[in-house]
Amino acid sequence: MIEVSKKRLKFLDIAKGLGMMMIVWMHIWGNNSFEFTPPSLLNRCIVGIYVPLFFVLSGYLIKIENMDIKMALIKKTKSLLRPFLVVYIFSFFMSFLLSVIGIGVKHEFEWSNFLNPLYSKTFFNGPLWFLLALFWAFAIFYSISKISREKIVVISLLALFVGYIGFYLSKKEIILPLFVGQGMVACPMLMMGYLLKKYFAPFSYNRKIIVLFGMSIGAAIYLYFGTGLSMQSNRYDGYYLQLLLGVFGGAMFFLCISMLLERYLPFIEYWGKYSLVILCFHNFILIPCAKITGRVLHQSAVWSLGTFIIIYLCFLLIIPLVSKFLPSLFNIKNEYKKI
Repeated sequence: MIEVSKKRLKFLDIAKGLGMMMIVWMHIWGNNSFEFTPPSLLNRCIVGIYVPLFFVLSGYLIKIENMDIKMALIKKTKSLLRPFLVVYIFSFFMSFLLSVIGIGVKHEFEWSNFLNPLYSKTFFNGPLWFLLALFWAFAIFYSISKISREKIVVISLLALFVGYIGFYLSKKEIILPLFVGQGMVACPMLMMGYLLKKYFAPFSYNRKIIVLFGMSIGAAIYLYFGTGLSMQSNRYDGYYLQLLLGVFGGAMFFLCISMLLERYLPFIEYWGKYSLVILCFHNFILIPCAKITGRVLHQSAVWSLGTFIIIYLCFLLIIPLVSKFLPSLFNIKNEYKKI
């Protein structure tokens, strides 16, 4: 079922693709122009995992054995902070241009908003907050690994402790700059991904029954413990252990279902492979699309599905362009395929 090689792990890209589709879907609903939207079971199931899933998947790729922490941080600076800075500046001027020509954006343009990331506030092209939080999560996790001398039990305990501090600060409404608080909460989520790779993945290779069992257990845990959250604003329902159990269950479910279906979901794998591009630019496509489709599609479910399909089709054009002209900025290798 899973081919062990130096190539990209297809199931991991599928899981990332599912996560990115959930992010776009929830952001579509965040731009809902309808006066009344009926309660959605799908949205309620998504809200507790759609962002944490990416932190867990990032942890799945961590290698701490004989790690050079300095080189690891330099690598993450290039892969996370560099695209954040470039796209952030681009987004700022694009928002200014759109406001000048009268095309509205989700957050009204103000020059002072340029400093919002410093105060962990929402801003134009808000999804970019994730890159800052992920960088801090990696920096903390790498530091913990170095301090603990790669001892898994100590790493786990320290990661849980750091995550609890971030969670406690969120409950006390204490805001740390540059989304550091969100990175602290994400630290144990990186640990989850690392532990899943270390202890679950070896047993899942070519053993469908184990993956089915893991998917069932993950779904049960998530449905029982999953809770609402908004990591961008660092707000979480429930208690700390509930948050972690819900995230663990949801991540286990999506990893297992991706393993089972990796041969059949190339269109989702495509979004996962280029998830950084979609994260950085989907707001510029989503907001005008949501407004335009809202004028012709007056049933909320049809409107949301139609908007989602248009956004997906748009990225079939955008991704090849970015892959050709800006591959190094988004960590893209030269080859790509159309779906």
